[in-house]
Amino acid sequence: MRAIAYSREILLIVSSLAFIACSGTSNTKTGGNGGGSSSGGGSSGGGSSSGGSSSGGGSSSGGGSSGGGSSSGGSSSGGSSSSGGSSTGGANATGGKTSTASSTGGANATGGKTSTGSSTGGANATGGKTSTGSSTGGVNATGGKTSTGSSTGGANATGGSASATGGSGGGSTNGQVRWIGRADTSNASAVKFAWSGVGFVANVQGSKISVKLQSESSAAFFQPVIDGTVGQRFQVTTGAAQTVVLASNLSATTHQVELYRDTEGMYGDTIFSGFVDGTVTGAPAAPGRLLEIVGDSISAGYGNLGVEIHPPWDNTCSFTLDTQSAYQAYSWQLARLLKADVSIIARSGWGMVRDNLANTSGVLSSVYGNTVGVQASPKWSFTQKPDAVIINLGTNDSATGDPGVPFETAYGAFLKTVRGHYPNAWIFVTIGSMTADAMLTTMRTHLANVVTAAADSKVVKVDIDAQDGASTGCDYHPNVPEDTRIANVLKTAVAAKLGW
Repeated sequence: MRAIAYSREILLIVSSLAFIACSGTSNTKTGGNGGGSSSGGGSSGGGSSSGGSSSGGGSSSGGGSSGGGSSSGGSSSGGSSSSGGSSTGGANATGGKTSTASSTGGANATGGKTSTGSSTGGANATGGKTSTGSSTGGVNATGGKTSTGSSTGGANATGGSASATGGSGGGSTNGQVRWIGRADTSNASAVKFAWSGVGFVANVQGSKISVKLQSESSAAFFQPVIDGTVGQRFQVTTGAAQTVVLASNLSATTHQVELYRDTEGMYGDTIFSGFVDGTVTGAPAAPGRLLEIVGDSISAGYGNLGVEIHPPWDNTCSFTLDTQSAYQAYSWQLARLLKADVSIIARSGWGMVRDNLANTSGVLSSVYGNTVGVQASPKWSFTQKPDAVIINLGTNDSATGDPGVPFETAYGAFLKTVRGHYPNAWIFVTIGSMTADAMLTTMRTHLANVVTAAADSKVVKVDIDAQDGASTGCDYHPNVPEDTRIANVLKTAVAAKLGW
């Protein structure tokens, strides 16, 4: 795809439009992430937890946040879009404003305006307004030795096997359900989780499989996977707990059941109260590989199911909950490519030293120790040790201009925190793919300085080129094909260092 060039004046106009369009709460234009790649780096996310205001488009060189598509970027993999069809390495994501609906264990998701096409290693985004929205986030951590029961602070570790004696993969189990990502299992009948992509896998016997879920504070979307086939996404609205049918008319045998939260952690939490239909017989063994991803809206899959075609340089697709899919984000795609579990710690709009509105309180380090999204309690135990940590931050830090030396200082302090928790993990630092030159070069220089200052042979910088702004997700964020491109860049880097 060709790189897109555009003027600062156009960017500033788009930024104003995007800023207005991306504010809101709940699943109607909640917490918009910023705009597309530009020479100033695109901003992602809103300011406040309830959605806040979004700074819309990507920022211009050193200036305020502005829109426009990405420039000087590599082409997005995933091929041309189609209105459906299966994608290699993934499944069809659903969008639209779908309400709670049963999944038949492999039907293509429906709902909303479907678009986007197949992406290699990813999934066809169908439903909602598909787009290449950028969200920075993390991969759900798995791996390490398994343990059962809750971890310190009542938080359940990620991954793990169903047996008490463990194996590799890390994480405690709850009623023979293996959790992937951070979850609070201190109450076995009401497991609480919120971070992007958190979910579980279990072996369940029965021709009909249903679970009881409750959304607190905000509605949330979920992605079921039955016997390796991605089913229809569904939404659980706030209120009383709901029984949701994940699959029916199955053979009366044992099936592998996976369920993941597609909505990011700033939008309330989810309570899982167990299976209503189907008998849990255990859980598949953990893969023995664990990733952790720390990021912003790009990592959370913000707007990646939406569609925006540029020009014109306006944002025709504003973020809603039904346009976000953590399962289709680069973070979970990367985990599937590497046959790993993943733990994603991502918050739209936030950065390393400041958020997309230049507020120094909007930083990922302030919530990194949390188990359940932005909730301060319980704290995470960090007993599970990922093999690799990917940090994708800086897009929001640079949304209002060069964050300068304070960015490097804050980054260095955060690296020390991560290294303190994970003495043996590889740590990959990156930014992308909404930020383009000249700001991309500036931020890469900052990252290079951070790596040099760390003096740690297992801290590595990975370059991700800017996206092609001709076709993006909502608010200029990466769409699913772009998420696939990002995942493949990171796969090459991670596999080379870990021998995967």
